Amino acid sequence: MSAENGKNYGKIIVLNGPSSAGKTTLSRNLQKIWDRPLYYLSYDSVDWYMAPFGVTGRDYGGMDTVRDFLAVMYESAAAICRSGRDVVIDNCLFDCEDICALSAEIMKDCPVTMVRVKLPLEELERREIARGDRTPGKARWQEEHITPKEDSAYDVIVDTSDDSMECAEKIRNFFE
Repeated sequence: MSAENGKNYGKIIVLNGPSSAGKTTLSRNLQKIWDRPLYYLSYDSVDWYMAPFGVTGRDYGGMDTVRDFLAVMYESAAAICRSGRDVVIDNCLFDCEDICALSAEIMKDCPVTMVRVKLPLEELERREIARGDRTPGKARWQEEHITPKEDSAYDVIVDTSDDSMECAEKIRNFFE
């Protein structure tokens, strides 16, 4: 744990990659091998389970809804971290400097590790179709518009065409 302002904080791990890249499976595998409880947050969990009844971001009912959902997710992650617990965020940031700035402001006093989750485009599109619950083309669009684009902006980069447990171990090993 890191000390910030005299407090023991947990860790925030942000998995940033397009839909169908394997972030949820990677998060679950991280939870299995983490040396202590690892909490999980995702845009989908906010959209499907935390949002007020009748409000959804699934149809991207406007960027205000998306920003609100993301703010709830980042505020939740920061609260978990500030309580001394670790959390993994399953997310896709795309063309959103204002969203990136929002997340940075909310989590500014928390230790954040950025992980880029990559997958070759052909496999990404194959997984998207196989899932059956995603709009075709969404993963390609997100991959093309992901922010930040530069690999240098990430602490860890994983390719989920490799074994997901090996990717989880690579992330865990980053902290050792």
